[in-house]
Amino acid sequence: MLRGFGRLLQAGLALSALAMPSHAFGDDPYCLSPSYGNEPARPAPLRFGIDPELAGSVGTGQSAAVPLDESKDMAALHALTPPGKQMVLRVNRLFWSDGEAGIRRFQDIVARHDAAGFDSELQVRYHPAAGDEGDIPKWAAYVRHVVDVFGTDPHVVAMTITNEVNLDVSQNTSDGAYEGATDALIQGVIAAREEADRIGRTDLQFGFTFAYRWNPSSDARFWTALGATPAAFRRALGFVGVDDYPGTFWPPVIPPTSSPGRELVVALATVRRCFMPEAGIGPSVPIWVTENGYQSGPLGDDAGQAVALDDMVRSAASVAGTYGVTDYRWFNLRDNRTGSPGIFDTTGLLRDDYSQKPAFRRFRELVASLGSPPRGAG
Repeated sequence: MLRGFGRLLQAGLALSALAMPSHAFGDDPYCLSPSYGNEPARPAPLRFGIDPELAGSVGTGQSAAVPLDESKDMAALHALTPPGKQMVLRVNRLFWSDGEAGIRRFQDIVARHDAAGFDSELQVRYHPAAGDEGDIPKWAAYVRHVVDVFGTDPHVVAMTITNEVNLDVSQNTSDGAYEGATDALIQGVIAAREEADRIGRTDLQFGFTFAYRWNPSSDARFWTALGATPAAFRRALGFVGVDDYPGTFWPPVIPPTSSPGRELVVALATVRRCFMPEAGIGPSVPIWVTENGYQSGPLGDDAGQAVALDDMVRSAASVAGTYGVTDYRWFNLRDNRTGSPGIFDTTGLLRDDYSQKPAFRRFRELVASLGSPPRGAG
């Protein structure tokens, strides 16, 4: 499956090169310059986090996975978090189509995080029901409702509004396949900020995520569309999230002259120096690495996963000051199915029986050395 998805990505790149529409990116219309990432490295601490829920399966629905064990999840999260360091728990896939039942399920999850002493970040998905697709006023009302429900909890520190609108082939994981997704991102961020301010949560941050990278032509159109938004969108925006999986998503195979960490640096530099300026998003808006992961794969290359994790985390921290990166989230805590060939099924730091992979200890060590202290500390 992974090799086939990689071929699809490469085909998208080739096709986009055949018809390059003109837009305002200057001499680099698709942000493909090899110079991105060559600036001097300036390190900075990162606020670390992780996704403790199941990884979403690529496609229209969720594939089979070994069920999570809540008590084992919490024990692992405590073991993963060094004393005096933050660990934000990012909860993925709150679907608009799930309505109040989905909100109640997320309330239960956040309550467990609260009781265990963790902050939460919510992924608020457009993912409309069939009759609601394209109804942006109704979507904005839903976003306001979500902010009302969760904004009273000070342990909810951020929300990503929509997910990967530039990716249009995977309804289960991304929102780009739905009509009105870009408008949902724009109006959702504005509505969320207005509602949070109304209820006194001026500290609650809202952003969006970008799947790096999909099709250069459609990616360029996405950022150009954001550049045409009202100023209220940029005022409301708290961060730009980058979802990046070198060796899993893009590039599907890492060139021998590169490495997972180098590819992550290129992604961060490209977003900061090329894509964000096209959207009129200035240097005061931070970049968050909202998803970064690496599979151990069907052959169980646990050692290779740990090496890649070390390279990517150290690389992100080394350029955090250069590109204004403040947050880093690993995707995810536990495998959906250890040994599976499915994309994202084996990116966990734990196997599906909750035994630790080498990457678990390595991530904890990196958080201890590179992570920021808890809120209010010092």
